[in-house]
Amino acid sequence: MARIKTLIESNFSLLLLVGFLLGFVVPSVGGVADEIAIVLTAVLIFLSCADIKPVDFLKIDVFEVALFSVLRFAAFPLVAFFIVKGMFPEFAVGTLLLLVMPAGVAVASLCSMAGAKVALGLSLTIVSSLLAPAFIPGIFAFVGQYVTVDIFKLFVTLVLVVFVPILLYFFGAAKVSKLDKVVKDYNKSAAVVILSIILTIVIAAQKSEFLDNLSLIFTGFWIMVVIIGACYVFGIIYSLFVEKESKVPYIISSGAMNNSLAVGIAFAYFDATTSLFIVLSEVVWSIYVALAQWIFSKRAV
Repeated sequence: MARIKTLIESNFSLLLLVGFLLGFVVPSVGGVADEIAIVLTAVLIFLSCADIKPVDFLKIDVFEVALFSVLRFAAFPLVAFFIVKGMFPEFAVGTLLLLVMPAGVAVASLCSMAGAKVALGLSLTIVSSLLAPAFIPGIFAFVGQYVTVDIFKLFVTLVLVVFVPILLYFFGAAKVSKLDKVVKDYNKSAAVVILSIILTIVIAAQKSEFLDNLSLIFTGFWIMVVIIGACYVFGIIYSLFVEKESKVPYIISSGAMNNSLAVGIAFAYFDATTSLFIVLSEVVWSIYVALAQWIFSKRAV
Protein backbone atom coordinates (compact mmCIF):
# COMPACT_ATOMS: atom_id res chain seq x y z
CA MET A 1 0.00 0.00 0.00
CA ALA A 2 2.83 2.38 0.85
CA ARG A 3 4.41 1.83 -2.58
CA ILE A 4 1.12 2.53 -4.35
CA LYS A 5 0.66 5.69 -2.25
CA THR A 6 4.16 6.91 -3.15
CA LEU A 7 3.66 6.05 -6.82
CA ILE A 8 0.44 8.05 -6.97
CA GLU A 9 1.86 11.08 -5.17
CA SER A 10 5.01 11.15 -7.30
CA ASN A 11 3.04 10.98 -10.57
CA PHE A 12 0.53 13.73 -9.88
CA SER A 13 0.75 15.40 -13.31
CA LEU A 14 0.61 12.09 -15.18
CA LEU A 15 -2.51 10.92 -13.36
CA LEU A 16 -4.25 14.23 -14.06
CA LEU A 17 -3.43 13.83 -17.74
CA VAL A 18 -4.78 10.25 -17.68
CA GLY A 19 -8.00 11.48 -16.07
CA PHE A 20 -8.28 14.21 -18.68
CA LEU A 21 -7.81 11.80 -21.61
CA LEU A 22 -10.07 9.09 -20.15
CA GLY A 23 -12.93 11.54 -20.23
CA PHE A 24 -12.90 11.42 -24.03
CA VAL A 25 -13.35 7.63 -24.18
CA VAL A 26 -15.50 6.60 -21.19
CA PRO A 27 -19.30 7.07 -21.18
CA SER A 28 -20.93 9.89 -19.26
CA VAL A 29 -22.63 9.16 -15.94
CA GLY A 30 -25.59 11.20 -17.15
CA GLY A 31 -27.65 13.81 -15.36
CA VAL A 32 -26.00 13.26 -11.98
CA ALA A 33 -22.54 14.21 -13.24
CA ASP A 34 -22.58 17.72 -11.77
CA GLU A 35 -23.78 16.47 -8.37
CA ILE A 36 -21.04 13.82 -8.30
CA ALA A 37 -18.41 16.42 -9.23
CA ILE A 38 -19.57 18.76 -6.43
CA VAL A 39 -19.61 15.97 -3.82
CA LEU A 40 -16.13 14.82 -4.83
CA THR A 41 -14.93 18.42 -4.64
CA ALA A 42 -16.24 18.58 -1.06
CA VAL A 43 -14.32 15.37 -0.31
CA LEU A 44 -11.16 17.05 -1.63
CA ILE A 45 -11.71 20.00 0.71
CA PHE A 46 -12.19 17.55 3.60
CA LEU A 47 -8.94 15.74 2.77
CA SER A 48 -7.03 19.00 2.43
CA CYS A 49 -7.93 19.94 6.02
CA ALA A 50 -5.49 17.29 7.25
CA ASP A 51 -2.63 19.58 6.18
CA ILE A 52 -3.98 22.59 8.05
CA LYS A 53 -3.35 23.54 11.68
CA PRO A 54 -5.69 26.30 12.92
CA VAL A 55 -2.98 27.45 15.36
CA ASP A 56 -0.95 28.63 12.35
CA PHE A 57 -3.60 31.28 11.78
CA LEU A 58 -2.42 33.02 14.96
CA LYS A 59 1.10 33.53 13.61
CA ILE A 60 0.29 35.89 10.75
CA ASP A 61 0.34 39.63 10.10
CA VAL A 62 -3.42 40.15 9.83
CA PHE A 63 -3.23 43.43 7.88
CA GLU A 64 -0.69 42.05 5.40
CA VAL A 65 -2.74 38.91 4.75
CA ALA A 66 -6.01 40.85 4.54
CA LEU A 67 -4.55 43.30 2.02
CA PHE A 68 -3.16 40.45 -0.08
CA SER A 69 -6.52 38.63 0.02
CA VAL A 70 -8.47 41.68 -1.17
CA LEU A 71 -5.99 42.56 -3.92
CA ARG A 72 -5.32 39.02 -5.14
CA PHE A 73 -8.76 37.41 -4.78
CA ALA A 74 -10.98 40.41 -5.59
CA ALA A 75 -9.24 43.29 -7.40
CA PHE A 76 -6.85 41.23 -9.56
CA PRO A 77 -9.57 38.84 -10.85
CA LEU A 78 -11.78 41.76 -11.86
CA VAL A 79 -8.98 43.50 -13.76
CA ALA A 80 -8.07 40.23 -15.50
CA PHE A 81 -11.73 39.56 -16.34
CA PHE A 82 -12.16 42.83 -18.23
CA ILE A 83 -8.82 42.45 -20.01
CA VAL A 84 -9.62 38.92 -21.20
CA LYS A 85 -13.19 39.92 -22.04
CA GLY A 86 -11.85 42.48 -24.48
CA MET A 87 -9.46 40.02 -26.16
CA PHE A 88 -10.93 36.52 -25.73
CA PRO A 89 -14.53 36.96 -24.49
CA GLU A 90 -15.27 33.23 -24.53
CA PHE A 91 -12.67 32.71 -21.78
CA ALA A 92 -13.53 35.75 -19.63
CA VAL A 93 -15.90 33.97 -17.23
CA GLY A 94 -13.47 31.08 -16.81
CA THR A 95 -10.68 33.53 -16.06
CA LEU A 96 -12.74 35.25 -13.37
CA LEU A 97 -13.85 31.95 -11.83
CA LEU A 98 -10.32 30.59 -11.66
CA LEU A 99 -8.77 33.74 -10.22
CA VAL A 100 -11.28 34.06 -7.36
CA MET A 101 -10.47 30.55 -6.18
CA PRO A 102 -8.73 30.40 -2.76
CA ALA A 103 -5.15 29.28 -2.31
CA GLY A 104 -4.83 25.49 -2.41
CA VAL A 105 -3.23 23.15 0.10
CA ALA A 106 -0.33 22.63 -2.30
CA VAL A 107 0.90 26.00 -1.01
CA ALA A 108 2.17 24.41 2.21
CA SER A 109 4.06 21.65 0.37
CA LEU A 110 5.69 24.10 -2.03
CA CYS A 111 6.62 26.43 0.85
CA SER A 112 8.22 23.48 2.62
CA MET A 113 10.23 22.52 -0.48
CA ALA A 114 11.35 26.13 -0.87
CA GLY A 115 12.39 26.41 2.77
CA ALA A 116 9.85 29.22 3.24
CA LYS A 117 7.40 29.98 6.09
CA VAL A 118 4.95 27.08 5.95
CA ALA A 119 2.80 28.68 8.67
CA LEU A 120 2.20 31.75 6.49
CA GLY A 121 1.37 29.58 3.49
CA LEU A 122 -1.15 27.60 5.54
CA SER A 123 -2.63 30.80 6.94
CA LEU A 124 -3.14 32.21 3.45
CA THR A 125 -4.90 28.97 2.50
CA ILE A 126 -7.16 29.16 5.57
CA VAL A 127 -8.05 32.84 5.15
CA SER A 128 -8.75 32.69 1.41
CA SER A 129 -10.81 29.50 1.84
CA LEU A 130 -12.94 31.02 4.60
CA LEU A 131 -13.51 34.13 2.48
CA ALA A 132 -14.43 32.15 -0.65
CA PRO A 133 -18.18 31.67 0.04
CA ALA A 134 -18.54 35.45 0.39
CA PHE A 135 -15.93 36.65 -2.12
CA ILE A 136 -16.90 34.45 -5.07
CA PRO A 137 -20.67 35.14 -5.20
CA GLY A 138 -19.99 38.80 -4.36
CA ILE A 139 -17.61 39.26 -7.27
CA PHE A 140 -19.94 37.49 -9.69
CA ALA A 141 -22.79 39.69 -8.46
CA PHE A 142 -20.60 42.73 -9.16
CA VAL A 143 -20.19 41.70 -12.82
CA GLY A 144 -23.76 40.43 -13.02
CA GLN A 145 -24.52 42.27 -16.24
CA TYR A 146 -21.80 40.23 -17.96
CA VAL A 147 -22.32 36.83 -16.30
CA THR A 148 -25.50 34.77 -15.93
CA VAL A 149 -25.42 32.68 -12.76
CA ASP A 150 -27.69 32.04 -9.77
CA ILE A 151 -25.74 33.94 -7.09
CA PHE A 152 -27.69 32.58 -4.11
CA LYS A 153 -27.42 28.98 -5.30
CA LEU A 154 -23.71 29.49 -5.91
CA PHE A 155 -23.33 30.84 -2.36
CA VAL A 156 -25.16 27.85 -0.85
CA THR A 157 -23.04 25.43 -2.87
CA LEU A 158 -19.82 27.10 -1.72
CA VAL A 159 -20.94 26.96 1.91
CA LEU A 160 -21.69 23.25 1.56
CA VAL A 161 -18.50 22.49 -0.37
CA VAL A 162 -16.11 24.61 1.73
CA PHE A 163 -17.50 25.08 5.24
CA VAL A 164 -19.20 21.71 5.81
CA PRO A 165 -16.09 19.60 4.99
CA ILE A 166 -13.96 21.88 7.21
CA LEU A 167 -16.40 21.48 10.11
CA LEU A 168 -16.66 17.72 9.56
CA TYR A 169 -12.90 17.36 9.68
CA PHE A 170 -12.01 19.57 12.64
CA PHE A 171 -15.04 18.69 14.77
CA GLY A 172 -15.33 15.08 13.63
CA ALA A 173 -12.42 13.23 12.04
CA ALA A 174 -9.73 15.21 13.87
CA LYS A 175 -11.25 14.14 17.19
CA VAL A 176 -10.91 10.43 16.35
CA SER A 177 -7.18 9.70 16.45
CA LYS A 178 -7.24 6.54 14.31
CA LEU A 179 -9.40 8.12 11.63
CA ASP A 180 -7.34 11.31 11.68
CA LYS A 181 -4.14 9.29 11.18
CA VAL A 182 -5.61 7.47 8.18
CA VAL A 183 -6.74 10.74 6.61
CA LYS A 184 -3.33 12.35 7.15
CA ASP A 185 -1.49 9.30 5.79
CA TYR A 186 -3.52 9.00 2.61
CA ASN A 187 -5.04 12.43 1.96
CA LYS A 188 -2.53 13.40 -0.75
CA SER A 189 -2.73 10.16 -2.75
CA ALA A 190 -6.52 10.00 -2.37
CA ALA A 191 -6.82 13.61 -3.52
CA VAL A 192 -4.86 12.90 -6.71
CA VAL A 193 -7.11 9.94 -7.56
CA ILE A 194 -10.32 11.85 -6.78
CA LEU A 195 -9.21 14.87 -8.80
CA SER A 196 -8.44 12.62 -11.76
CA ILE A 197 -11.93 11.11 -11.45
CA ILE A 198 -13.49 14.59 -11.40
CA LEU A 199 -11.66 15.50 -14.61
CA THR A 200 -12.87 12.27 -16.23
CA ILE A 201 -16.48 12.93 -15.20
CA VAL A 202 -16.43 16.53 -16.43
CA ILE A 203 -14.83 15.70 -19.78
CA ALA A 204 -17.08 12.66 -20.35
CA ALA A 205 -20.23 14.70 -19.70
CA GLN A 206 -19.29 17.41 -22.19
CA LYS A 207 -16.91 15.68 -24.60
CA SER A 208 -19.12 16.25 -27.65
CA GLU A 209 -18.90 20.02 -27.10
CA PHE A 210 -15.16 19.76 -26.51
CA LEU A 211 -14.50 17.62 -29.60
CA ASP A 212 -16.52 20.01 -31.73
CA ASN A 213 -14.28 22.87 -30.58
CA LEU A 214 -10.74 21.45 -30.58
CA SER A 215 -9.34 24.86 -31.44
CA LEU A 216 -10.62 26.06 -28.06
CA ILE A 217 -8.41 23.50 -26.32
CA PHE A 218 -5.29 24.78 -28.07
CA THR A 219 -6.13 28.46 -27.63
CA GLY A 220 -7.36 27.98 -24.07
CA PHE A 221 -4.21 26.12 -23.07
CA TRP A 222 -1.90 28.97 -24.01
CA ILE A 223 -4.17 31.61 -22.52
CA MET A 224 -4.18 29.59 -19.30
CA VAL A 225 -0.37 29.47 -19.35
CA VAL A 226 -0.34 33.27 -19.45
CA ILE A 227 -3.04 33.66 -16.78
CA ILE A 228 -1.43 31.37 -14.22
CA GLY A 229 1.94 32.93 -15.01
CA ALA A 230 0.37 36.34 -14.35
CA CYS A 231 -0.78 35.07 -10.95
CA TYR A 232 2.80 34.32 -9.98
CA VAL A 233 3.91 37.70 -11.34
CA PHE A 234 1.29 39.33 -9.11
CA GLY A 235 2.71 37.42 -6.16
CA ILE A 236 6.23 38.54 -7.03
CA ILE A 237 5.14 42.19 -7.18
CA TYR A 238 3.34 41.93 -3.84
CA SER A 239 6.36 40.22 -2.30
CA LEU A 240 8.44 43.34 -2.97
CA PHE A 241 6.56 45.04 -0.13
CA VAL A 242 6.84 42.36 2.58
CA GLU A 243 9.62 40.99 4.75
CA LYS A 244 12.16 38.68 3.11
CA GLU A 245 10.98 35.51 4.89
CA SER A 246 7.39 36.17 3.77
CA LYS A 247 8.08 36.66 0.07
CA VAL A 248 7.91 33.05 -1.16
CA PRO A 249 4.60 32.13 0.55
CA TYR A 250 2.88 35.10 -1.08
CA ILE A 251 4.29 34.22 -4.50
CA ILE A 252 3.21 30.60 -4.20
CA SER A 253 -0.22 31.42 -2.74
CA SER A 254 -0.91 33.74 -5.64
CA GLY A 255 -0.43 31.02 -8.24
CA ALA A 256 -1.28 27.75 -6.47
CA MET A 257 -5.07 28.03 -6.47
CA ASN A 258 -7.74 25.52 -5.52
CA ASN A 259 -8.35 24.46 -9.12
CA SER A 260 -10.43 21.43 -8.10
CA LEU A 261 -13.05 23.71 -6.53
CA ALA A 262 -13.12 25.73 -9.76
CA VAL A 263 -13.67 22.56 -11.81
CA GLY A 264 -16.66 21.51 -9.70
CA ILE A 265 -18.23 24.98 -9.73
CA ALA A 266 -17.63 25.48 -13.46
CA PHE A 267 -19.24 22.16 -14.33
CA ALA A 268 -22.28 22.79 -12.12
CA TYR A 269 -22.99 26.42 -13.03
CA PHE A 270 -21.34 27.44 -16.28
CA ASP A 271 -21.19 26.48 -19.97
CA ALA A 272 -19.02 23.84 -21.64
CA THR A 273 -16.41 26.36 -22.81
CA THR A 274 -15.89 27.61 -19.26
CA SER A 275 -15.69 24.03 -17.95
CA LEU A 276 -13.10 23.12 -20.58
CA PHE A 277 -11.05 26.21 -19.79
CA ILE A 278 -11.06 25.42 -16.07
CA VAL A 279 -10.14 21.78 -16.72
CA LEU A 280 -7.15 23.04 -18.71
CA SER A 281 -6.08 24.98 -15.62
CA GLU A 282 -5.41 21.68 -13.85
CA VAL A 283 -3.09 20.57 -16.66
CA VAL A 284 -1.27 23.91 -16.87
CA TRP A 285 -1.04 24.29 -13.09
CA SER A 286 0.44 20.81 -12.72
CA ILE A 287 3.13 21.79 -15.24
CA TYR A 288 3.95 24.89 -13.19
CA VAL A 289 4.08 22.79 -10.01
CA ALA A 290 6.34 20.21 -11.65
CA LEU A 291 8.63 23.04 -12.77
CA ALA A 292 8.66 24.51 -9.26
CA GLN A 293 9.48 21.11 -7.75
CA TRP A 294 12.38 20.73 -10.19
CA ILE A 295 13.71 24.21 -9.35
CA PHE A 296 13.45 23.63 -5.60
CA SER A 297 15.13 20.22 -5.90
CA LYS A 298 18.04 21.84 -7.77
CA ARG A 299 18.36 24.49 -5.08
CA ALA A 300 18.45 21.80 -2.40
CA VAL A 301 21.39 20.00 -4.02
